[in-house]
Parts: sequence; structure tokens; C-alpha cells
Amino acid sequence: MNRSIPTPRTPVDEGAARRALARVALALLALVALSAALAQGVVDDLGRTVTLDRPPLRIVTMVPSHTEAVCALGRCDALVGRDTFSNFPPTVLALPDLGSAFSPDLEALVALEPDLVLVDEFSGIAEALAPFGIAVYAGTPQSFEEIFELFERLGRLLDARTEAAVLEGRIRGEIAAIKAITAGASAPSVYYELDASPYSVGPDGFIGTLIAFAGGDNIVTADLGDFPLLDPEYVVASDPELIVLADAPYGESIETLRARAGWSGLQAVVDGRVFELDAAQVDVISRAGPRVADGVALLARLFHPDRF
Repeated sequence: MNRSIPTPRTPVDEGAARRALARVALALLALVALSAALAQGVVDDLGRTVTLDRPPLRIVTMVPSHTEAVCALGRCDALVGRDTFSNFPPTVLALPDLGSAFSPDLEALVALEPDLVLVDEFSGIAEALAPFGIAVYAGTPQSFEEIFELFERLGRLLDARTEAAVLEGRIRGEIAAIKAITAGASAPSVYYELDASPYSVGPDGFIGTLIAFAGGDNIVTADLGDFPLLDPEYVVASDPELIVLADAPYGESIETLRARAGWSGLQAVVDGRVFELDAAQVDVISRAGPRVADGVALLARLFHPDRF
């Protein structure tokens, strides 16, 4: 009688099996947690809850600071389109240009089939994209602390919470170091000009906060607002020790200031302490995003050159 020869059984390593099952269980729990976090969504500045089924693989950004934030969170490879003014990091310049926030190419944007679009809350892009069923986050930081709120929200949407926390810690640490360097120094009175109207910045807006962190004393008071239109006589009466021209890329200079009625006698003009920012420097200071510590460092070097 023929009998089959029994196949030798490989001894089971029960410990290894339990470890393997534990790893599978942990992976499933992580997936469930991620799904729950994404399903919970985030509330944007229009009061809408934005939810995703999974981390987005195709992202369009229509705000330069959001483009920078996505890349700073390690998700630059998910970008498939950007607004005209997004130029940092330089690699994003290779992405399709979809126009400006207030003049977007919506047809080209929709054709990219994004699963998340990041826009500001004022342009109307969120409303225009509503019929297409595309997930849209609308919102921009208006204060320094809101920058970190944006990072936290994007961290949840992009499955990059750890990266968002690390980014916040790095920025706060770098600013603390700058403040330590300028500690004890006399704060010069500062007039920061956005344009020749003249529009300026108040102390409670994020640029005003950067000025304070850099060791400057803003001549604009909080009651005038975050981005006030000033009476030129207000600037003359304040007689700032230092002037920063964010409108220098558009033709303003110490020479044009001298031509304004009463401005040639300003202390900053007489002492030659008028700083004409270039376009790249304006971007660093004016974008409420990952480079705000660089903006503080730039201003601190202007205000306190003897400390750097």
C-alpha cells in the first residue's frame, strides 16, 4: 500500500507571529486614526468645513504663502499648479501658472483635477469652484499667531501634523534667538510704507508684529488699524528715525520722499536711514508663511546693524 510521505511542518515562531499581528493591528489603527482625522476636517476662514477622504495627491495653491507652507511641510511634490506670484521655493516656477487670485484661469485649474485647492477668503475662487465638487480651503493669516493656525490646519489636511509642529517650533526658536540678540537695544521709531498713498502697517497685523520682534517701534498706533491709509502729516509729525520702503520695487526711494511736502526734513531722510527693499525682500516680509523668521532677521539687521 502506498502511503504519502508527510510533509515536515516548519516550527511556528509564536513570538514572531504575535509581533507581526501587532504590527498589522497598529497599522490598521493608524489608518483608522488618519481616516477619522481627515473625516473630521478643518474649518476655513469662510466658516466652511473642509474634509478629505485621504491626504491630497494633487494640490493647487493660489496664495504664495500657502505654496511656501505646503513645501515647508514636505508636500511640495503634491503641487500641480500655482498662482502667478508663487515663486518660492524656485522649483514651483516649473508648475502651471494659473493666474492671480483675482484673475484666475479657472478652466485650467479645474483641468488639473486637483483634490485640494488652497485660496484666500476674499477672491471668490472658493465660491466659483463650488459647482465642481473640488475640496477648497479658503483662508489667510491676518495676524502672527494665525500663521501657526494655518500650519496646524494644513498639517491636518495634508497628513503632516508632525511637520507642522516642527515648523512652528523652528520659527518660534529662530525669532526668540533674534530677540535675544537685540535685547536691551534702544528701539528706533519706524515707518513702514506699503505704498505712497501712504499705506502703512499697524502694530497688531503680522508685519507690525515682525517689526516689534525685530526691535523696532512702529509709529502707527493700534487704533489706526492693521493696514491704515495715513495722512502724510501724521508721518511728518511722527518724524521716524528709520523708514522701510516696501514700495521701492515700484519706484519709491529716498529721492521721492524728499520731494514730498515736509518729508525732506524727516530724521530718517536727513540721516539716510531710508531702506529701499527689493522685490525678494518684500516677499519675505509680506508673506505670512514659513519665512517669517527670515523677515524678522532682515528687519533686525536694518534696525540694529551693530548687533549683527
